[in-house]
Amino acid sequence: MEKINFVWDSHYRCNFRCPYCWFDKNWEEMDKLNKYPPLSEMIALWERLYKMYGECHLMVTGGEPMLYPNFIELIDAISKWHTVKVTCQLSGDMFTFARKLNPERVRLDMNFHPLETKLEPFIRKVLYLYKYGFKGGVCYLAYPPNMDKIKYYDDEFKKHGIVMALAAFWGEYNGKKYPDSYSKEEREMMLPYLGDLDRQKYHLEGRKTKGKLCRAGQIYASIKADGTVTRCGPLSNKPFGNIFDKDFKLFEKPMPCEAEICPCDEYKWIVDEER
Repeated sequence: MEKINFVWDSHYRCNFRCPYCWFDKNWEEMDKLNKYPPLSEMIALWERLYKMYGECHLMVTGGEPMLYPNFIELIDAISKWHTVKVTCQLSGDMFTFARKLNPERVRLDMNFHPLETKLEPFIRKVLYLYKYGFKGGVCYLAYPPNMDKIKYYDDEFKKHGIVMALAAFWGEYNGKKYPDSYSKEEREMMLPYLGDLDRQKYHLEGRKTKGKLCRAGQIYASIKADGTVTRCGPLSNKPFGNIFDKDFKLFEKPMPCEAEICPCDEYKWIVDEER
């Protein structure tokens, strides 16, 4: 069986207040969606999915996942059945995280937010995680006011063997919509940090996806904090089930994409796309 991928918005709470966040100015409303079942129930949920689909890959995001109750204990249990990738900003107890979890089963996507954290302690935490065998790079958002610091931060991370990638900003700043408003020079500067050509096309350029046959919903799904499941992030208002329902199951075949664009990395589930 082909490995199933889930992305789980663990909850919508964060100790940072970054102005570019998807949930900026909407945290109180999003908090109403949070659901915190007992630890034993959450462990049983992921064991049930293991029995249904075998070993899956779980990408955990939020909000800030490290603020989720009993998070380290939960990931420790889940990683017995599934591989896990945690997206976090390292403000939590990463020292216990490093000592407790298995780096062969758990990886990290570490987000650096210079408006909320300082570089030196952030680097110390990254290096501590590396010391314990954890793998992962640092992601930096190309937010317009932060563009002039990209090379500086990249150079600082490189001094410690840390790879930095960029994410394009999707939103509005000073009355301009991004990523459309990036200048030609800014785009050229960003390209080496974006990775493969597909990511440039869909993430930076916003290539249209609607109508393309896609396996999102079949071998990939997005789980919200309240358990509702959608095919992907852009279709967050179109759930097709709830992960807490005993009869939940994924689609049996690919379906046409219903979203206009795919700003994250979910374009990878498009079938037979012309590259």
